Amino acid sequence: FDRRATKMVNSFYALINLNFGYFAFFDFTGRNDWSSALATPQNADNVSFFYPSVSAALVPSELIEMPSIVSFFKLRGSWYQVGNDTGPYQTAGVFEASTPYAGLPTFTDQSTITNSALLPEKKTATEFGFVIGLLDQRIDVDFTYYNELTEDQIITLPVSIASGYTQQVVNGSKVRSKGLEVIVGANWINQTNLKWNTTFNFSRNVTSIEALPQGVDRLTLAYSRVYDNVSQTVFFQVEEGGRVGDMYGTGYLRNEQGEFIISEQGTFIADNRLQKLGNYNPDFMLGMQNSLAFKNWTWNMLWDWRQGGILVSRTLALAAVGGQLKETANRPDEGIVAQGVVRVGGTDENPVYEPNTTAISAETYYRNFYDRNHEENNTYNAGYLKLRELSIGYRFSGGFFKNGRSLNISIIGRNLFAFSEIPHFDPEQLAVQGQQFVNGVEDMSYATTRSFGVKIGLNL
Repeated sequence: FDRRATKMVNSFYALINLNFGYFAFFDFTGRNDWSSALATPQNADNVSFFYPSVSAALVPSELIEMPSIVSFFKLRGSWYQVGNDTGPYQTAGVFEASTPYAGLPTFTDQSTITNSALLPEKKTATEFGFVIGLLDQRIDVDFTYYNELTEDQIITLPVSIASGYTQQVVNGSKVRSKGLEVIVGANWINQTNLKWNTTFNFSRNVTSIEALPQGVDRLTLAYSRVYDNVSQTVFFQVEEGGRVGDMYGTGYLRNEQGEFIISEQGTFIADNRLQKLGNYNPDFMLGMQNSLAFKNWTWNMLWDWRQGGILVSRTLALAAVGGQLKETANRPDEGIVAQGVVRVGGTDENPVYEPNTTAISAETYYRNFYDRNHEENNTYNAGYLKLRELSIGYRFSGGFFKNGRSLNISIIGRNLFAFSEIPHFDPEQLAVQGQQFVNGVEDMSYATTRSFGVKIGLNL
């Protein structure tokens, strides 16, 4: 037992550990914290939070006879809770120093409505997995599944400035994160003069919103904007049932079948209502590292595969309108017919459509289709297969380099090539909004780099 006290947090900590040699172990950890950041006379019952954890593991391969193909097998699982408090001045307001007047100090109320009944955040997580070795450890598999629920998140919500404030502090939202990670290592060849091994690393994560603060249907977490124009803004918003990473923007009118509705002049019709563009998070990621050693030579290759997700491209929006990209190379003299339907009759409840047949000039078509005020047509699939790193090395031996001495020289290249739907820039481009990087948007920021180098290692 360990009891510690600090100015801000008092903690009580306990640990129980049971170890059964190679067969199994069991751990229990409990901790209780008291936070002065949450302490107010009205909030005396909510300043303490207890978060325990339990973990256990069992090695069946040490207890029972396994099939000959299995050389090692281990099961593991854990459950834990984590508490989190907040920063100062969230439960009680303060007067902040302002510009002096007539040589006298002045103070003004803070712009945030505090919450005297603020609760600490709480995360509850379950994790289980296994490690298995096959064929005398030639193949190793490490599998992990996790499920995390975060409750009572401390967030700030905007309020009408007519109240004299700009935002308020509340507890709200339930966010669940589920995913799995799989690492597979294969030792194909392990001889004195020839070694070859490969490692695969697979991961998938989905973070969804199960609840928002009472009275909130949709919450804006961030945005990416160019030219300080609201019409040229991608909003990162969440709603119940949605996912973290959902992006919203504007686009063009469509009918119930998802077809573009074309005007009588043959152009797309803008729809200024926010619509979901997609999610910037990948469906999964897979990395592969391949290492080969033959006598004094070594060769390493690292591949990185990202599947799914979208990227809103400002380069596409601006350069395509100007006719500077290969997407706008088709410019027939007879013009271009926009793919969609034109309303020819019916009622608002039951409209009648026919395929569009009106051609417009290529310049008009591309300026309309890639209009930078509407993000729907300015997106790419963010997936890629990238050669992340390649290195070739040689170890000098013999002569001076013996009896523990060695000289190793390697040529290394990083970020060498990417197979991607995006022909104009690195699919890992990020946007810059103020002093923050924003995922899911490319806004003509500095290009990523391909690098080459030489690594020299000398042991004497």
